[in-house]
Amino acid sequence: MKKILLGGTALAAAALVAMPALAEDKAITSGLEMKISGFVAWEAGLIIGSTDDGRDREYDFNSNGRLQFDIKNVTDSGLEYGARIRMNNVNRRQDVTVDRQYVYLKGEFGTVTLGDSPQVAGDFGYFFAPDDILNAQGGYGDNLDGNYRYGGGDFFSLDPTYHSGLDKSTSIKYSSPSIDGFIFAVGFTPVISDQKNLSNGTQGRDDLFNGGQVFENAISGGLGYEGEFDGTSVKVRGTASYANGIDNHWDLETYSAGAQVGFGGIVGSLVWVGTPSGFGAGATDKNFDTIGFGLGYSMGALNFGLGYAYTWAAKNNDMSGTGGSDLFDLKDNHVAAVTVNYNLAPGLNTYAEVVYEIQNFRKQEVNGVVINSDDSWEQATFLTGVSVAF
Repeated sequence: MKKILLGGTALAAAALVAMPALAEDKAITSGLEMKISGFVAWEAGLIIGSTDDGRDREYDFNSNGRLQFDIKNVTDSGLEYGARIRMNNVNRRQDVTVDRQYVYLKGEFGTVTLGDSPQVAGDFGYFFAPDDILNAQGGYGDNLDGNYRYGGGDFFSLDPTYHSGLDKSTSIKYSSPSIDGFIFAVGFTPVISDQKNLSNGTQGRDDLFNGGQVFENAISGGLGYEGEFDGTSVKVRGTASYANGIDNHWDLETYSAGAQVGFGGIVGSLVWVGTPSGFGAGATDKNFDTIGFGLGYSMGALNFGLGYAYTWAAKNNDMSGTGGSDLFDLKDNHVAAVTVNYNLAPGLNTYAEVVYEIQNFRKQEVNGVVINSDDSWEQATFLTGVSVAF
């Protein structure tokens, strides 16, 4: 028996010695290009004033990071293919969140994307000019498109995915090539969860058949035009999305229309997002509308961003915001931000930002008893930070 074992070990060793020679002939990933990118950011925040006085303090620090892998290749026939994995919340406090994981095929026919990627409503419906100007990453110095770590940001939408849940899904998506400046896209996903992490882990998709479901059979489409005229860039797009609500969620119906214009170092954007049903990931069937405005200006290393969004809602929506459960049935919401960003060195950015928001709620009575008043939540926050992008 010992001789047999020794003989087998010798054969295995010989095979291992021979393998590198075979592998040198042609690597499995021959021709593939890989790019690693991301950022690490630190931020300090101060609440200048707020109607919410229940906090222990009015200031705090936070930090975060992102890591992204992009793989790409082009065949002799001109077919481009690749994949992306993007990991957010790369820090010591949270589990890493994988919010992008997809493969794609691109050619003269257009682009097919398979996996966890931005939905068509986000690709075609997002308009916010400061994003084209500011050196910002992942909510740090992103003007209105921030993370609202100190409260707020409950209602406005810069695209139809903000409060619909459309960004939390595994889907198939087709985007057309540009035809004289015109483009279109369609996408489909079988199920959308109320939590992004339900599809993670070794046990498979908890949301596939068992709970955590918000919508099923979601379809979204977009149509747009992009062009340049005498140095002025123009982008116009519209979207429509529908999904069936399940597990006591309302059906989703949401639309958007927007435009963006850029000239020299100035870029401006305007977008409307309307959700007749399914706002708040299927929480209400009342109409919510947002008009968002963005303006960006670049002076080389010094950049400026200005954003404002106005949201109004139909009566009896019962949506509560940052102000707490005693404030619900939103009437309207105003949020504005001013950001100054400076590029200190390649990849090294610093910024200062002020965000102001007010949420107004309606008075409601049930059988003559007032259950919530026509009150408001209001807050202004100052943010500053440093990030290194790579």
